Amino acid sequence: MTTTDWLDGPVALAPQVTLIDGADGHSLLFDPETGTYVRLSRTGARLVPLLDGSRTGTALLDAARRSRGPDGVRDRAPVLLSFLTDLRAAGVLSVPPEPLRGRDRAFARLFRLTPRIRIPARHLNRMLRPPSMLLARFPRTFTALTLLAAVASVVVIALALSRPGPAVYVGPPWVLTVGVLLVQAAAHEMGHAAVCQALGVPVREAGVKLFCLLIPLTYVDRTDAYRVRSRFGRSAVALVGPMIDLVATGVVALLVLLDPARFDGLLWLLGMQMFVIFNNLNPLLPFTDGHHAMEAALGEINLRDRAFRYLGHVLLRRPMPAAHRAVSTARRGLYLVYGLVSAVFVGLLLTMISMNYYRLVVQFLS
Repeated sequence: MTTTDWLDGPVALAPQVTLIDGADGHSLLFDPETGTYVRLSRTGARLVPLLDGSRTGTALLDAARRSRGPDGVRDRAPVLLSFLTDLRAAGVLSVPPEPLRGRDRAFARLFRLTPRIRIPARHLNRMLRPPSMLLARFPRTFTALTLLAAVASVVVIALALSRPGPAVYVGPPWVLTVGVLLVQAAAHEMGHAAVCQALGVPVREAGVKLFCLLIPLTYVDRTDAYRVRSRFGRSAVALVGPMIDLVATGVVALLVLLDPARFDGLLWLLGMQMFVIFNNLNPLLPFTDGHHAMEAALGEINLRDRAFRYLGHVLLRRPMPAAHRAVSTARRGLYLVYGLVSAVFVGLLLTMISMNYYRLVVQFLS
């Protein structure tokens, strides 16, 4: 089958795919089997009812060539072909996606190098139901208390870091440090899950993953947060985890301030906690809460994917996806800048981590 032979048959959405209203009122296609969300433009949402299997792709393209609009008769077949091709690539059509080849397959395999230990979220959602109900009932109260706790934590951390250090630094209490960081990570992810559940979108699973076989990350799958219509709600889902980290860091800083002689060893833990916070708020890294918060604030869905697709169009001369034709030139410029800066940053970071791992292996073997 050639790249367009599939258009000779009926074109329809996959049976399980539904059209819903999601983030900021945008129309989304949702595939419950894969958990995929596809954002549609207004024109795309009007075209979806035509994808009922009663027409072939060729018939749809023929009709688009004679399309009449406010600007008269115009050939809109190229835009429609791009739209249908993108839907097929996203896996939401009854026609299976075209197999990846060459460079595309290599990139896909690279980003699939993420082993996971999965924990089904059924029990987690049940455990978090009581606090989620309180969050849903008193959202403004909890928002205000969280912001006050975060501001107080910043003040305490600043005071702890500005005080004179101990005369002699001793090694970090590793058991305590690792234990606190693990508990903090669990509380962080439960915070995401609780806010999701309060907004009516329970998480699918939780667990630990190893991004590109190098970076260990805890996570909860909160993809369904795209169903939350308000930007504030989606930002709250993203930022509640860093807020929990900040408050936990503030507690450690307070102990250092109250009894320096006893808790000076916790300065190591304090530094590691701040390292976690800064990296988790970095929007240039994939999967970070900072990235998701920026995405929510900009009213975007799959910002990183859109940015890299547009980057591929500019640098590798790939066809422009239909979704990018419907956005402004300024938004495409944002995709280009973000994609470039993020790609360079992540590339440098992975290189540094790989070099450090290599040095550790050499030292171990020598």
